[in-house]
Amino acid sequence: MSVNRQLEIDLEAFGLDSIKRAAYRFSDRFAFDIALAGTTAHCTLIFPESDSSSSIDAKIAAFRKELLDQDLRSSIRAETEHVRNLILAEAFSRTGLVSDEPLQGD
Repeated sequence: MSVNRQLEIDLEAFGLDSIKRAAYRFSDRFAFDIALAGTTAHCTLIFPESDSSSSIDAKIAAFRKELLDQDLRSSIRAETEHVRNLILAEAFSRTGLVSDEPLQGD
C-alpha cells in the first residue's frame, strides 16, 4: 500500500515544466501523478506506506521549495536566452567551424 497526498497548483503561478522538473528531482522520495483541469494542476504525491506523517510533511515542504526554485530558474532561462545565444554565436564564430564562404552548389 501507499499513502497519497493531493496538491493543487495554480498554473498561472507555476509553469507545468517547473512542476515536472520539481517532481523529477523528488522521484527518489515519492511517485507523482498529475492531471490538468483549466488553470489548475491536480497533483497526487504517492509515498511509501513506511513513511511517517511528519516525514511526508517535510518532503512536501521541500517539494514546494523545489517547485519555486525550478520556476525561478525557468524565468531566468527565458530572460537570459538572447544573451546566451549571443555568447554561443560569438564563441563558435571564432572556432573556424563556421565559414562565411558559400557551400558547394549554393
